[in-house]
Amino acid sequence: MMRTRFISAAAVAAAAALAITGCTGSSGDQGSDVKPAKSGSVTWWGWTPDTPVAEKYIAEFNKQYPDIKVTYKNFENVDYRNTITPALDSGKGPDVFDLSPAGGSPDLWGPYALDLTSLAKDTLGDGWKDKIGGSYVKQLTSSDGRFVSLPLGGMSAGFLWYNKDILDKAGATVPTDYASWVDTCKKVTAIGKTCFTMGAGGTDTFPTEMYHSIANTVDPDFFIKAATGKAKWNDEQGQKVLEIIKKMKDDGIIAPNALDGPQYPLANNEFMKGDAAMVQMGFWYTQYAGAESCKTSMEAAGVTNPTCFVQLPAQFPDVAGEGHKSTYFGEADYGLAINSESKNIGPAKTFVSWMTLNKTGQQNVANALDLLPALKGTTPDWSNIKLVDDSVQRPAIEKLITESGETTESRQWQTTQKSLDAIVVAIQQVLDPSVNKSIKSIADDQQASSEASKVGTK
Repeated sequence: MMRTRFISAAAVAAAAALAITGCTGSSGDQGSDVKPAKSGSVTWWGWTPDTPVAEKYIAEFNKQYPDIKVTYKNFENVDYRNTITPALDSGKGPDVFDLSPAGGSPDLWGPYALDLTSLAKDTLGDGWKDKIGGSYVKQLTSSDGRFVSLPLGGMSAGFLWYNKDILDKAGATVPTDYASWVDTCKKVTAIGKTCFTMGAGGTDTFPTEMYHSIANTVDPDFFIKAATGKAKWNDEQGQKVLEIIKKMKDDGIIAPNALDGPQYPLANNEFMKGDAAMVQMGFWYTQYAGAESCKTSMEAAGVTNPTCFVQLPAQFPDVAGEGHKSTYFGEADYGLAINSESKNIGPAKTFVSWMTLNKTGQQNVANALDLLPALKGTTPDWSNIKLVDDSVQRPAIEKLITESGETTESRQWQTTQKSLDAIVVAIQQVLDPSVNKSIKSIADDQQASSEASKVGTK
């Protein structure tokens, strides 16, 4: 099952506290001059990818480098962030570790990592930055200018996934605006299925995806402006977003159990069991269009002897009715950092550069349909990919890849953890029938609890 792509407030606070009270990393780059090696061992820690995907990557790597043994250790999101800092501080950390742009990670864990500028330049040559997609290099550079993590791939979000089988059975269409969404939900619930599943309980910041998408239909510029302090979350646009969320609950779009748990496992399991017609997930969900991974994910959700359904992406409906297209938002999902205190920097460089800067390594990323490859020009090799229904899903996925690569709006990179947490609390208060507060009051509290980001504003 795909783990959450978000950092919880509690986890960031715990990691930050450890970084302050313990060592703060060497921030030295004495390993920068070490040359890549063709033999040795490498330990890799991450919250993503799932172990089976990582093992496939490693198996392909070993076809070219059989004398480098890579051992991957997967953690749940929160466990990773509570474990990595003390491990790095103690000198017992991994050789390679995941590092993302979100939550200030390049500054939080960057001091433990090598500056990978020279590795990227040596591998790709002059102009290497132009060969890596998006603004990934900028997003994985710490505030002191060190490029601390080579991006494995990017992530896009801001759209829905729907179960075509359910909509067909219900005689419903993919919603494009608010009215058609209400109509679709009536037809879906009439056949005993949940229309749109979401998990807004707990501290995971998945609900911010929905807020961001709705905000883009209200005013395409509002979310990033509010995130960076150029607007306020309690402005008219912000209040309208919360009003739409309340209306979605009242009109039956948002399921009554939305506060019963987080997106994982609540919404993921409902969708993968075939109990819900729609869910909001990012590009990583593309992998479950695959015939093999679909069955695996359904089994993980508790389905015995599953029969795969056809899942497809769909643009988030224009719920504000302003005629604004809810554009995708995205950024580097995560990269691979090399521990500057590692005793295995040579083989670690070989592994990291192969995964992130090598055409073969990036082809494996593309074929997994889990990330958008960081290396430009790398696309899925469809001859090696079996979908549930190739004739329907492949054109939709190719379109999704193209549109995802065109997005210029950041997902979390320009939003502080305090602002993300405040959005979650605001949504929970809107959905909770026991909370007796006006939309304006909720928005005012959201603004008061937020903190503007300075990232990417210069």
